[in-house]
Amino acid sequence: MTRVDYDRTLWRAYRAGRALSKDTGRLWMDAIARYLGGTRSGLTVLDLGAGTGRFAILLADAFDARVVAVEPSEKMRVEAERYSAHPRVDHRAGAAETIPAADTEFDFAFLSMIIHHVGDVAACAGELHRVVKPGGLVFIRNVFSGRLDGVPHYAFFPSARAVDEARLPTLEAVRQAFVAQGFELTALDTLVQEIDPSLTAHYERIKRRALSTFELITDAEFDEGLTRMRHAAARETAPTPVLEAIDLLVLRRRTT
Repeated sequence: MTRVDYDRTLWRAYRAGRALSKDTGRLWMDAIARYLGGTRSGLTVLDLGAGTGRFAILLADAFDARVVAVEPSEKMRVEAERYSAHPRVDHRAGAAETIPAADTEFDFAFLSMIIHHVGDVAACAGELHRVVKPGGLVFIRNVFSGRLDGVPHYAFFPSARAVDEARLPTLEAVRQAFVAQGFELTALDTLVQEIDPSLTAHYERIKRRALSTFELITDAEFDEGLTRMRHAAARETAPTPVLEAIDLLVLRRRTT
């Protein structure tokens, strides 16, 4: 696995380059709520790989939750504490394979776009089995190798798609790793979110180079992709929302 160091450059661009609209944030919180039954408030939630805290505050507000936001990158945590502070969010340093939390501390765990950064998915699944309550859920929001047709920027950056096909895990590999550690598959949803209201707005976002994939292509490939996107945006006669399909894998910790 090729590792990306978020403390090198990505932390500077991430907060603005990966921002979510209110409607998109609500889309994901509603998707989670559907699986929580009648218990939707006063929860204790793990946001694993929390980055700059974009989901931690959404989780805290949507579920009246105490959220533990675990992030290995020091500079990303500093950004989170500075710009995403919340009275019910506790930011902690830690990794997916060694989660800094007590046994059965959490009602559910949420992982957004991090599973491909985890060096040992089996160890991560084992740790989640330890820290999530019996019967609790793990939500994995990610794109997976072999399921990338819904990612719009690949049309302009073909080398980025090749990189992601190689580095992203398959859905089945992740499912098997979690089943082996005591989870069962509850559901697989694919949500279509609006990233930006137009291709011009999307170009302004993408040029920040806030996606880890863009760290793994050459500067020339990135510049060529930006040129293609800029030309396409200039041809846009009316603003057309840019949509992206992202999977939500839902797993339940078995009680026995």
